[in-house]
Amino acid sequence: MRNDRAFPRAIALLVSVLLFLFFVSLLIGSSRIKLGNIFTSGSSDNIIFFSIRLPRATAAALAGFAFSLSGLLLQSATGNDLASPNIIGMNSGAGCAVLLFLSCFPSLFMFLPLVAFVGGMLALLLVFSIASLVSTRTSSSALILAGIAVNALFNAVISTISSLDPDVMSSYSAFSVGGFASVQASSLIVPSIIIAFSSVAVFSSAHLMDTIKLGDEIASSMGYNPRAIRIMLSSFAALLAASAVSFSGLLGFVGLVTPHLAEYITAGRSCRKALVTVLAGMDLVLIADLLARTVIMPGELPAGIFMAAVGVPFFIFLVVRRAKL
Repeated sequence: MRNDRAFPRAIALLVSVLLFLFFVSLLIGSSRIKLGNIFTSGSSDNIIFFSIRLPRATAAALAGFAFSLSGLLLQSATGNDLASPNIIGMNSGAGCAVLLFLSCFPSLFMFLPLVAFVGGMLALLLVFSIASLVSTRTSSSALILAGIAVNALFNAVISTISSLDPDVMSSYSAFSVGGFASVQASSLIVPSIIIAFSSVAVFSSAHLMDTIKLGDEIASSMGYNPRAIRIMLSSFAALLAASAVSFSGLLGFVGLVTPHLAEYITAGRSCRKALVTVLAGMDLVLIADLLARTVIMPGELPAGIFMAAVGVPFFIFLVVRRAKL
């Protein structure tokens, strides 16, 4: 499939699936709605459609976009195809910062993306610092082990916060797995702006991902600063993942799976790979959210459970494949 003809076909297929899934997400739920009533102000169908299902479908697509692009940026910055926001601790760092902030300032929701970004960047810095103690060149195994350690650290802090604050405890379970059951439209405004800004910046500088693949010496000979490129890519990765964590919780494995799918579909420029990655991420999270809503309807499960069902075996497969090389 990795040829010029496959790319437009893949884009057409992924966009078609995205539109279909988004439309189905608006219609399926524990309550049936009539399309003819959704524009009747004050009706139950109107409230369900515009206050619950539309924000939820939008949040799922937005989280898929942000997490998948974040994973691609991290894999490019580290040169490690096992890197993703949840595996190297960025999600747990962002989540820890969010819960700590909410326990102190429960009404200041507009600052959650910024707080999550600080937590995500702190986690990223810790991971790189720990990994650099092992070797001067950050190896794949060192990075993953450091990520596991940082994940454990922040998860311990999250558990402590949730145990001490009953209000935080009530929402911790769903937050720790990731999902969209309680998403409100107002909570998406600031993250949407940040994700849009970051995405424009990333796609306009996608050639830097191609440059860094050539190696530090070649990149330097071309007039680029490899270290600066890696810092920039990692910063945007943290910003994207943190923005998504602020409304979706610790949804994992999206950023691990989708860049590999994109690599299979297109081996061309990073801009193409990024486009396939984000479309696949949006489709994947929408599917996970639909399953979360329908498997035990009228009840529901966290979407993160279904992402883990896909992501954990895939991660094991990557580790085993790497060990055999």
